[in-house]
Amino acid sequence: MNTLKKSHTMLVAILLLLVSTSCRLLAQSSGIPTPSQFLKFEVGADRQLADYKQITSYFNELAKVSKRIEVEVLGPTTLGNDMIMAVISSEENLRNKTKYREISRKLADPRGLSQKEIQDLVDQGKAIVLVSCNIHSTEIGSTQMILEWAYSLVTAQDAETKRRLENVILLIMPSLNPDGQLMEVEWYRRWVGTKYEGGRSPFLYHPYTGHDDNRDWYMLTQKETKAVTKAVFHEWYPQVWLDEHQMGSTGPRIFTPPYTNPVAENVHPLIWRIVDHIGTMMAWRLEEQRKSGVIYGAMYDTYWPGATEQTAMWKNIVGLLTEVASTRMGTPVEISPGELSGSTKGLVEYRQQANFPNPWPGGVWRVRDIMDYERTASDALLEACTKHREDILSGIAMMAMDAVKLGAPGEYHRIAVEQRDPASAAHLAFLMQENGVEVLYSTSDKAYYIPTAQPYGRFVKEMLSVQRYPKVKLVAGPNIVPPYDMTAWSLPLIMGVSVEKVKISKDEQSNLRGLKDSDWPQGEVTDAGASRFIVSHESNGVSKLINTVLAQKGSVSVTGASFKAGGREFPSGSVVVENVKDIKGLATKYSLDIAGLSEKPNVKMDKVGEFKLGMYKPWVASMDEGWTRWVLEQYGFSLKSISTKDMKEQKLSTEYDVIVIPDVTKEVIIEGKRKPEEGDMKYFVDFPPEYSGGIGKDGVKNLKDFVEQGGTLIALASACDFVTDEFNVPVVNVLARAKSDEFNCPGSLLRINIAPNHPVTYGMPGEVPGFVNQRIAFQTTPPASEMTRSVLAWYPNESEDILMSGWILGAEKLQRRAAAVALTYGKGKIVLFGFRVQHRAQTEGTFKLLFNAIHWGAMGKN
Repeated sequence: MNTLKKSHTMLVAILLLLVSTSCRLLAQSSGIPTPSQFLKFEVGADRQLADYKQITSYFNELAKVSKRIEVEVLGPTTLGNDMIMAVISSEENLRNKTKYREISRKLADPRGLSQKEIQDLVDQGKAIVLVSCNIHSTEIGSTQMILEWAYSLVTAQDAETKRRLENVILLIMPSLNPDGQLMEVEWYRRWVGTKYEGGRSPFLYHPYTGHDDNRDWYMLTQKETKAVTKAVFHEWYPQVWLDEHQMGSTGPRIFTPPYTNPVAENVHPLIWRIVDHIGTMMAWRLEEQRKSGVIYGAMYDTYWPGATEQTAMWKNIVGLLTEVASTRMGTPVEISPGELSGSTKGLVEYRQQANFPNPWPGGVWRVRDIMDYERTASDALLEACTKHREDILSGIAMMAMDAVKLGAPGEYHRIAVEQRDPASAAHLAFLMQENGVEVLYSTSDKAYYIPTAQPYGRFVKEMLSVQRYPKVKLVAGPNIVPPYDMTAWSLPLIMGVSVEKVKISKDEQSNLRGLKDSDWPQGEVTDAGASRFIVSHESNGVSKLINTVLAQKGSVSVTGASFKAGGREFPSGSVVVENVKDIKGLATKYSLDIAGLSEKPNVKMDKVGEFKLGMYKPWVASMDEGWTRWVLEQYGFSLKSISTKDMKEQKLSTEYDVIVIPDVTKEVIIEGKRKPEEGDMKYFVDFPPEYSGGIGKDGVKNLKDFVEQGGTLIALASACDFVTDEFNVPVVNVLARAKSDEFNCPGSLLRINIAPNHPVTYGMPGEVPGFVNQRIAFQTTPPASEMTRSVLAWYPNESEDILMSGWILGAEKLQRRAAAVALTYGKGKIVLFGFRVQHRAQTEGTFKLLFNAIHWGAMGKN
């Protein structure tokens, strides 16, 4: 019997080999080159990487010679490269792709359909499956694997592949960050054969966001996220989305779902069941292929809705993540058994356990290994979606209708246009629409209405509600599983927008219609014939107005006290502009209500002069530097990046009026190296000499001279410790030495009081939700006569009043502590922001503090 089994096994292996060989010969005879033939090097070989342009060229070649693939351009990237998506399926499915997209759309929103109509769509439809790669540009393996996978799918003639392509329409995005993929491959190639081979680049691998490009999937600030969101939630409506990543080198070889705790309350339970099934199929096939080191139920949770496939889960899409152990780009790594470690949620020790039954023993790990693991997982995805096509399609419709039922007829989230910042209110409404949410507008009361009863109702609830991190425990006792990332993302709070839940009658509902571009608030000008105009400082758009008028060589002043004019009360900080071109056009563009003035206000006014703005750009790439640069550019600030060399050598006072230091540590600023956590290895992989080092003592002195001679220095978050340690100022961070078990706030919205009538706080309400994710709280003391200090913002007196959304440990340590401080220093000024006023371009409610600080530095100039 054993002999017969062995003979049968050998016969099957021989037949598979013959089929594989014949398929390759058929592909070659049909003129379809393999990736290696097309690129003229062995894909997957050590130190050989295809860049994004080569990848797109190959996909375009496949589309020319095969009827199983089409290539769509989703739009331009930040740097102007084409962002492509390949569509792979049977010839018949591609001929009828418009039909299948429409079926997918109807299943995603089946309102008005009978159960029979839904079932008919399920019977006719195809599973639309999206696989996205390489959002993090150094996670390079999937971009290489996808070439071979696409080739196999368009050339294979075996019955199983044909069956999969008949049941599935596969969408492949070879890179969610094409600019970064090109940048990282170029950097890698430059240093191959040197001691810096495989080392980190000193540049952000997305022009603005770097690694945070995977943190933009509900705010949609970047071109890449916008393009993908349009394709997914407005055009294709896939039911399943796999995002392929890489992780560290010294743990498991691959993570596949199921995920670990905590789970998100507002994700439909069926999502978790489908995720678990597909993830288990991946692990099963990997084990069959003798791929050791497969783990599930560890490390990665889906509590936070801000990442690619995770955001989609709140919109009834099955979101899957794989994470494969990394190499040094194309360079292999050799891992000793003693270097393998767990020390993470779900794998405390690196050893065999239920969710990790076959640990990898160590050895050499190559790009080819990454590709093989990812290919096996990707094939398993197709297999599962083919077998369960009908279940998945019917499940999508079921989850959509369940979401509708969670809402109530006539119940809406109402966003009034008329509030402190009409443009931010409009941005919230239009942002929800861009996310695929149904948003309506009422012309009768000038408000946006978001129905709670809609297919994306779970997403709506998640985005518009306050968060409370769940107390998940691994064992009985007081300790909970700490958060992995942010714990608060309530859009009304972070954007400074008032949203109310209302119930309206059917008559009132009849006044609602779909949202149009013309529903954005237009602004207006009264007394447009005047030569002088005034506007309240409450809207963020006022900062755009100031920068535009200065660029026009007009005049800008800020009132130091409140006053009345034309029957209106104008608060302190109101902005007066003169010699303005097209004031009506600016009011419309920036959604501002501007009033003409017949005479100059009879109060003290500070003139805002033209200014030169710089921001430090360290060699250790800073995501906050990129995000801050992006925010400032959107609001019309013209700025220059200041290199480490310039910080040390330039006469800063002649080049700049205001310098911003982004959220980077003192060690990065001075030494050019990150400070290791206590107990961590101090080993640091050097950059090439021309890209290494910090500003050192010379740079510190140069920066002090800049401020003493009249410049303004603005420090963001962790950069504040650099200022308080190196400048002689009466401010100290009382949490600088706090341990994580004493104080922990990984990303929450905290209540912060704002001081009125300071140039940095003009236009701000008396209380704001501030985003806090670090151990920073200031204690000040009265200074000597040579300087002044102003506490701009502080935490409440009672610890129970501090948390607004998210999670915090040790809130009492913030009681009455300062959150932002302004000082004079010599002839100059210093502003310290201990909380994240511009976090990931999301916290619109506190942007103004940064903008005002810059304009304060320009007061009295020229």
